[in-house]
Amino acid sequence: MKKQLKSISILMLFAGALLMACSKSSESIDPEASSPPPAGVGGKWSYGTFSPSSFWGTDGSYNGSAYEQAMAFNFSSNGTYEMYVMNVTTYYSCRTGAYTYWKGQVKFDETNHTLTLTPLQGTQRGEYSCATGKNFKRDATASEKQDAHKTYYYAKETDSKGQPALRIYFSETDNQGAQLSKGNW
Repeated sequence: MKKQLKSISILMLFAGALLMACSKSSESIDPEASSPPPAGVGGKWSYGTFSPSSFWGTDGSYNGSAYEQAMAFNFSSNGTYEMYVMNVTTYYSCRTGAYTYWKGQVKFDETNHTLTLTPLQGTQRGEYSCATGKNFKRDATASEKQDAHKTYYYAKETDSKGQPALRIYFSETDNQGAQLSKGNW
């Protein structure tokens, strides 16, 4: 009887170990939806611009640039990404901001220099200084996540300071794109 229990125990341990070895961990890469970034593309990247014109209040207080725009990515080695987008505009003393955050899987195609973003979660936030009752922060809807499932083109470059840069093209016919710098945030 002891031999049978010992044999069953060993068999159960072996089956458990086999099951654990065959299951996906949260760090595993689904080759259909994600891939690690190519050499020189992983990590944090950011782009930003702002208007040279500003608005000032009648009391002399600074109300902000006419517009600000920023986009940042973090491409992880496990085939996931985070994306932050900020668009803010100021008109006299009213400031409006739209903020988006995405987190999901990224699939790189080194042959075609594309990256496909598949958001799994996201947050939308709106702020209105002249209508604060309209401010909101909420999870992205299924429809918004579907709309954010996109393929972009990319190129590794060197910026005007001789530093590594990543240019993202938003469509196949986009000739300008946005040049992102290595981030340290």
